[in-house]
Amino acid sequence: MAKSSSVHRTEIEEVRRLVAAYVAVGADESVQRVVTAVHRLSRRLNQWYDRQLADIDVTTGEWAVLSELARKGDGVPCTPSQLAVAANVAPSSMTHRLDRMVERVMITRDPDPDNRTRVLVRLTDQGYALYAAAIRDANLVESDLLHSLSKAEVDQLGGLLEKVLSGLDHGEV
Repeated sequence: MAKSSSVHRTEIEEVRRLVAAYVAVGADESVQRVVTAVHRLSRRLNQWYDRQLADIDVTTGEWAVLSELARKGDGVPCTPSQLAVAANVAPSSMTHRLDRMVERVMITRDPDPDNRTRVLVRLTDQGYALYAAAIRDANLVESDLLHSLSKAEVDQLGGLLEKVLSGLDHGEV
């Protein structure tokens, strides 16, 4: 049985192969080197993050809720509707997600004292601890990813990527 030749390629070999294919049909090589490398890096990180969440028994949807609440800080609550918008899901999907998270003591859902028809969702101490542990674990992997760069190179890369991203805010893509 013949094995696929791409199985044995390193990431950089695969990027170079893809860039060459794009250049062969007229793409700009320097642009394709950057875009293809960023895309491959993003894909690999997302695969790692998915495995990390599976290891801690958290779905990507639950992670969206945990991280949204944790980033609010100081126990600031959100409504289920706000969480649905942040996670880009239908409110009914959010309701089912929140039910599971309450059962697992990641969050609490309480009536809003100012509006009894509204529910407020808060992160529990256990939910925050899970979030913080996952971030610390991810930071180790992310730091390892950048180990071949100097501090100045990491800072420069961060600045350059932020500059590219700012172009998205100005409608350049």
